[in-house]
Amino acid sequence: MALESLHLKKEFEIRQLTSLHYFEYKSDFIFKSEYHDYWKLLYVEDGSAEISFSNKKQAPVTLQKGELFIQSPNEYYSFRASSGNIAVLFTAGFYSDTANLSLLANKKLVCQKKETELLQALALEGKSNFSPKINPASPAALERRYNQPFGGEQLIGIYLEMLLISLMRQYTSSEEKKETPSENTKKDASASLLKTDSILFNRITDYYEAHITEHIKVEHLCKEFGIGRSHLQRIFREQTGYGAIEYFCQMRISAAKRCIRENRMNLTDTAASLGYTSIYYFSKQFKKITGMSPSQYQKMVRSSKKDPLYEQREL
Repeated sequence: MALESLHLKKEFEIRQLTSLHYFEYKSDFIFKSEYHDYWKLLYVEDGSAEISFSNKKQAPVTLQKGELFIQSPNEYYSFRASSGNIAVLFTAGFYSDTANLSLLANKKLVCQKKETELLQALALEGKSNFSPKINPASPAALERRYNQPFGGEQLIGIYLEMLLISLMRQYTSSEEKKETPSENTKKDASASLLKTDSILFNRITDYYEAHITEHIKVEHLCKEFGIGRSHLQRIFREQTGYGAIEYFCQMRISAAKRCIRENRMNLTDTAASLGYTSIYYFSKQFKKITGMSPSQYQKMVRSSKKDPLYEQREL
């Protein structure tokens, strides 16, 4: 007896890709108006940016580092890089008829470890499959590389769909928590604990910023903040998706990327300025977190096409 096959549901489906780029915007850069008939994903890798809408009833949205926004098609948007900081954005434009996208549209979404890793995989696959050259007739146009890896474009679509699924799960989970009834005392106690953990998380990340050049250990953090190891790790897992030291490493590499982009010093001095005693270990950790070596990242930034207002960087 033949088994009846099951048609798998597709909650998200990417039909076409229109753009896949990194942009580095100068401080206070303003893009007055943007209109397109496709969906557009914007992820802030560094700095911050503000998105305004033609519909004046909707308040502007400020995106901080690690936050993501999905623009709906057929709407006008304005963009402004925040004052005093370079804003580094990863963008992806795509066509999709999926109704679920409307639930994620025009919302500020926080990317945790899983989403960040998918964005990194998407950027790396994009670099392997598309040329960074800019077509003057269409600045966001994609140009296929001659030696594309097998299945590369399909992987890009899969990574995008996985990212959207992960964001949707995060969004629906947060909505369910808002709607789940519970006893008032239990609810208040839970909210109080969450607030306390959030304050502690901010204190620890401020400590990280102040000691970014040092070698920090879990034992030292536990003693400094009077907290148990398991509690410390739980706070960071819930807030970021990373462990406490893993998140500190992410912050150090982000600082290194800023140094490289601003061309402050050579790679050896950059590593030393952040407390790395070995350029080999610095390079190893940099590649583990970003998917490329420091020299590759430096070359990518230097070879980018520059503009008085912004530059489009190779993926």
